[in-house]
Amino acid sequence: MNVLIPISSNGGEPMDNQPINNTDTTKQQAVAANHAFDETVKQFLRDWIEQGTVSGIAGHEAISTATGTFADFVRFVALEEEIETFVEQGALRSFFKHHDDALERLLQQPAIASHLIRPGHDVFFEPDAYEPMLAKFERRIYNLAAHREHLEVPFRYSPTSRQGTHGDSIGWADLPLDHNVREDIGYYFGTRRSDATALGILGRQLHREAQLADQLPVHVVLEGHMDESLRAVKMATEQLQQEGDIRMHCFIIQRRHAHDDRHLGAALLLMNPAVPDQPQRIIFCDTLNPNGQPPWWESFKRKIDAAFPQPEGAMPVSDRLEDGGVNLQRLHDGVPVRHQDIDCAFYTASMARALIQTAIQHPEVILYGPTDAVVSHMTGRMTDYFESANCPKDPAIVREVNIIRRWNTGREALLAIQKQEE
Repeated sequence: MNVLIPISSNGGEPMDNQPINNTDTTKQQAVAANHAFDETVKQFLRDWIEQGTVSGIAGHEAISTATGTFADFVRFVALEEEIETFVEQGALRSFFKHHDDALERLLQQPAIASHLIRPGHDVFFEPDAYEPMLAKFERRIYNLAAHREHLEVPFRYSPTSRQGTHGDSIGWADLPLDHNVREDIGYYFGTRRSDATALGILGRQLHREAQLADQLPVHVVLEGHMDESLRAVKMATEQLQQEGDIRMHCFIIQRRHAHDDRHLGAALLLMNPAVPDQPQRIIFCDTLNPNGQPPWWESFKRKIDAAFPQPEGAMPVSDRLEDGGVNLQRLHDGVPVRHQDIDCAFYTASMARALIQTAIQHPEVILYGPTDAVVSHMTGRMTDYFESANCPKDPAIVREVNIIRRWNTGREALLAIQKQEE
């Protein structure tokens, strides 16, 4: 079943220079908040230097300007200027190099933490590519934290190859005129890909949702790529068989298609432990579903048959494949790179969540309902993207929802780091 979303309600590009509506913050307020944040971080760094952490700079208080000579006064002023230059430039990077828990230490400072962990409606997003207006030291914090394993703040940092000496981002507009770097998805906040941290956060949300299942047990599978997840479902069902479990089980997958395909999909498998090599039903839910057969159809069928091989002459399991996809993504010719829609992580997480909720609230639909009924129940619960079952929201609204989701996913990562330190 295909649920189509029009490209634009007025036939043109809805994103160009349109302010985002899901925020209460004006540009002027954001500028003031960012200035206050930068000053707070700089004072934190001055205090850190005063503690004698940085050799050759700390200890200037030993120079007395009240009783010393004019030469002492000149030395004092020069040292103060040196410190201020260091604070403005390399001090934050030195702080991160000196402390393995630098981000955690910053999040222990209430004035710093409150700014970093502000919700999306307190952020001003620039029109067009919807870049959040970040303070200078805020962006540096995200970029420098990304050098630490598992401390990436999702969507808010630039790759190390796009960072300057002090941790500043080298954006598309900052490149020299003679650059030969190809503009690609990832330069802009609105198109940055989901990293492992972001997918882990979405996965934990799905696991929590599945814990509410009762009548029809629901399991969330987030292992490897899609073919590895299919094999994991088979292994889990074989384990249920060994344990003597005779109930039907529902498995929900959210994974990337393959190692060479960063697109994500969701799938539902209904399994009977008595026959772990024969799924009772398989519904694949993609987000790039055109009219007619989706382009991934034959590829996914091959993955299914490799994971669930059948005896020669028997009907292949892939013959049971059902198309539960919806056409949510805007990824096509004619759309500028900064407007490309690669929000498949949010779409598939929403689809998976809706399938879990359907399995909990209406297990009979998962057990016996036709594909159209499953899709209707699924889309009816995807309230961020659908007005009601099978009635999609305007693409401009959907894009704004995903911009806020990007921000709040980073916020959840910061909250988790902060909580670990309490």
